[in-house]
This record gives sequence, structure tokens and C-alpha cells, in this order.
Amino acid sequence: MDAHAPVLAPAVREYRGSTTDPLRWATWAPRKGDILVCTPPKCGTTWTQTMLAMLVNGSSHLQEKIPVLSPWVDADLGVPADEVATSLARQKGRRVVKTHTPADGFPIWEGVTVIAVYRHPLDIFFSLRKHEANKKVVTPDHPMSLPVPESILRFIDEPVDPEDFDKDTLASVTLHYSKTVLSGRYPNLNVSHYSDMLRDGHRTVRHLARAAGIEADAELIDQVAEATAFSAMKARAVDYAPVGGTGYWKSDAGFFDSGSSGKWEGKLSPAEIDLFNTRLAELVPNERARTWLLAGDG
Repeated sequence: MDAHAPVLAPAVREYRGSTTDPLRWATWAPRKGDILVCTPPKCGTTWTQTMLAMLVNGSSHLQEKIPVLSPWVDADLGVPADEVATSLARQKGRRVVKTHTPADGFPIWEGVTVIAVYRHPLDIFFSLRKHEANKKVVTPDHPMSLPVPESILRFIDEPVDPEDFDKDTLASVTLHYSKTVLSGRYPNLNVSHYSDMLRDGHRTVRHLARAAGIEADAELIDQVAEATAFSAMKARAVDYAPVGGTGYWKSDAGFFDSGSSGKWEGKLSPAEIDLFNTRLAELVPNERARTWLLAGDG
């Protein structure tokens, strides 16, 4: 049996929300070698999970849908906690799971690889709007459903609340970045930027394999890169999208919107962009860290 990963340090705080439930961490008993994908929403989470799950399994042909094989461990998406725990325990060897919780919201486990991915916050904003519009059940007056001028002001101005962490704001994105990356809390943290990942699928797969300590030959890299290309994942969205095939989305394929960066360009006024830049500088005072959050290694 695989050894459970010892806890080196406990979580510092709890994050919760309409979906996020810290009690659900108990569904996953981490093993040495497990991989935790830790991102704000709409930063390529499902894409990263899928590449890693294929690499861990040594094949692009997976036996389960990604949400079953690689669950969002601290979220209540309607699947009983014991079912998630049983499904994870049944898997042999290394597992890949995900969270949108910052790194101070979960323990430091010995031998668990944490991979974080970030994206330009304005790309996150427009992706969240498409995400909300694709839900079959509409939340009345949801901030992402409002006209862009009102929606962007709320995204920029609203403070973060760990007790309502599912409310996506610029402050929640930067808090995640600060507590996960800038704090230096997690040893051997591996950090990627969505825009860098988009440039070369094969390079991205190779990078993730190295980050997770997975031996992958050229044939496996090619298979995974081809299977996780945007068009390939969109074509099989029912297998990859969270709660795919359940009727939660108007379109499972719509979960994969465009797979691009810079989708905000030309959609905001100069005043809105200035307001965003001013607020971002307040939330992330370090210019180098702020520049990377916007564009990665470029």
C-alpha cells in the first residue's frame, strides 16, 4: 500500500463558500507522490489536471472522466463525500487532485507535489463571465452576469472574504497568488503561467512531467500534447469538464471557451484599465511579481 504523506505543517486558515467546504479535504488522504493542482478559477485547471493525469497513468487513454479521476477535493459539487473518498482510495499509485484554495488553506504534506497556475486577471474576468453564462441555472444578479461596466467595477473593487471565497474578484486572485507563491510557504512549489503554457503544448507537457518527477518518453509526450490540445478537449468536453454530462452546463463544450490570452483587449475603456492597474498595484506592490502575474515569462 502507498504510504500516506506526513503533515509537516497544518493549514493556517480555512476558506469556504457556496461550493468550497474545508471539511471536504477529508475525502483525500494524501500519499507520497500525489499531485495537487492549485489555481484560481479559469486558469487552465482542468487542462493541467488532464495532462498530469495522463502522464501519471502513462497513457492518454484514461479509464475515468477527469472529474472522477481527479476531483476538486474541497468542493461540494453534489457528489457524496464518501463516494469521492472511495474513488480516490481505489486508485493505485499517484493521484492528481485539484483545489482553488490558496496554499495557506491546506497542510504542507511531505512528498506531495503542488503545481500552481496563474493567468492575467482580466482574462480570468472575461472567462468567468462566459462560465457563468453557460450555467443552466442562473444566479439572479450574479456579478458576472451584469453589464461589463458594472461587472468589472465589482471585480476590481470588492474585497476578498475567506468566508465567501467563491466570490471571484481581483482581490481573491491576488490573495491566492500572494499566499501560494509570494509567501514561499510551500516547499518546491512549481508555478506556471497560462500564457506560457499556450505557446507550446509539447513543451508544457514536458515541463509538467519534470515538475512532477514523471519519466515520460517522446511518444507519451506526443500523445498527451495531442490529446490535450484545445480542440481535442473541447470535442470530448463531457469527459473533461467538471460535472460534465450532468446537465449543469448549457453546453459541456462551452466550458472550454477559447483557450486564448488577451481576450480582454479592446473590451474595456482606458479608465477601466487604469482603475484595474491601480488596484492591482495596491494588491501586489512588488512590480516584478505583478508583471509576471500579467504575462508570465513572456
